[in-house]
Amino acid sequence: MPKAAAKSKKSLPAHKAASAPATKTLRVPITNVFDGNDYSAQILIGSQSVAANVILDTGSSTLAVTPSVYNAVNDTDKQATALAQFVTYGTGAWIGPVVNTSLVIGDPSSASVTLHDAPLAITVAQAKDNFTGVDGILGLAYLSLNNAYDLTSYLEEKKINPPVTFPWPFSTASFAASQKQFAEIVKAPGITQPNIDPYFIELESQGLTADKFAFYTLRSWVRKASNNNSAIAADPWNNGFFILGGGEEQTDLYTGDFLNVDVVDDVYYNTNLISVQVAGTPAVKAKPLQPQYKGAGSNCIVDTGTNPLVLSNDVYKAVMKGLEKVNSKFASLIQQADQSSISSSLIDLAEWPAISFTLTGDSGSGTAGPPATLTCTPQTYWQQDFPSPGQSVFQIFPAGSSNPVNQTILGLPLMNNYYTVFDRSLGKGNGIIRFAPIKLPSA
Repeated sequence: MPKAAAKSKKSLPAHKAASAPATKTLRVPITNVFDGNDYSAQILIGSQSVAANVILDTGSSTLAVTPSVYNAVNDTDKQATALAQFVTYGTGAWIGPVVNTSLVIGDPSSASVTLHDAPLAITVAQAKDNFTGVDGILGLAYLSLNNAYDLTSYLEEKKINPPVTFPWPFSTASFAASQKQFAEIVKAPGITQPNIDPYFIELESQGLTADKFAFYTLRSWVRKASNNNSAIAADPWNNGFFILGGGEEQTDLYTGDFLNVDVVDDVYYNTNLISVQVAGTPAVKAKPLQPQYKGAGSNCIVDTGTNPLVLSNDVYKAVMKGLEKVNSKFASLIQQADQSSISSSLIDLAEWPAISFTLTGDSGSGTAGPPATLTCTPQTYWQQDFPSPGQSVFQIFPAGSSNPVNQTILGLPLMNNYYTVFDRSLGKGNGIIRFAPIKLPSA
């Protein structure tokens, strides 16, 4: 779920205490049923262990929850701060205070990890439909996307005592009004913009988990093979796993060998897209990121918070031309699907070709590796049984004329083909992403 690109600020290396506990590897259940596409996991917040279902998003770095689920007034672990955050995503935005409190992920009765003093934003002002069906978001990207505003000088000037942002001392009449007011506040003299260590960096720096995590996902939209909500929630295709602090040891979730992709920058999980190929047609070279957009990091990112493939305009054009070469009727079916879902009976997946993306590889040991070619199958770029049984949606979109940046977002339709490990400890600097063929459920 990328937000507007910020200037990259490299994450500082973690410094573990000599007495740090042994790291843990957690296998956390995730599901897409709450908002229909993004995968969420449950965390427990504060002294009362308030349960919140939060989107797990590699395209952002902030941990935030809505006040409707978390009432910080009742949290005896909470410590108010003078910090506030304003975050915008590709869709959605919010403003709110930052508090420090205890956070648990995993099952406390068996295996879990606890941070005792973790920064958490509360989304007191939200754009419409900001977190539909879920309680917030847990960003898993790097430091540069988790900036805040230190309002100490402003709060002191206004004689707010103590000078903290919780309880929120500003208007929440509407998001538009809150946004306008906040924009004026942060122009005041003395306001600084510190970065907050994201949740995952906090875990790793305290020696609680290794510097890696992994995803096992099967869908980019919730599968509605029936109209029974209980059956939808229990459907194995709508459930997956988030592996915190591990990856390769979960051998029941993948088959075959891993391909290593170099993370070339840490604005997002930035990769370098070399070319795209529709099976049965020649490969087409991807354009590089334009110099004027260097703040975006590279021409491609891997993002768990994006449910289609959002292709830069040159890559999208190449894919559409390739599909038309394979079968001239494909264009009209895609056009129908662009307007709404279409009947699955019109889509014979056996006729549709795989689409491959070749990215700069990495050996995993700090040297360049061979290019890595990842394949998205028609079974995932077409999502069947959504939005209702017997309907399908097409999951490949262009960046569009309003977004001229040569940057492709490889979202869930690609990841649904692979067990995906984000290993920030390997490679030449920012880590690598490892992809192994996913093991499908037996039923």
